[in-house]
Amino acid sequence: MRIDDLTLDELLELNDLICHRIDELRARQDLDVLKHLRLGQAVSFNSREGEVFGQVVKINRKTVVVHAEDHRQWKVPAGVIKLLRDIP
Repeated sequence: MRIDDLTLDELLELNDLICHRIDELRARQDLDVLKHLRLGQAVSFNSREGEVFGQVVKINRKTVVVHAEDHRQWKVPAGVIKLLRDIP
């Protein structure tokens, strides 16, 4: 299948399928992170300002609130969180 040969309707349908698949993969990634998160856990994530390190202070259904080392709070999607260590 060549993309140049598709009609506008076919391209729109393909776009819907791709967007739906991306949403599914992101949701799966979010759930995988959320099932391993605990309050107080050390985490990191990348922001426009660089890598941010902090602790989890709140876990929502799709987002996580992180209290950063610079005393700022960030509300970020669960899928961008990287776990650093387990709670002792």
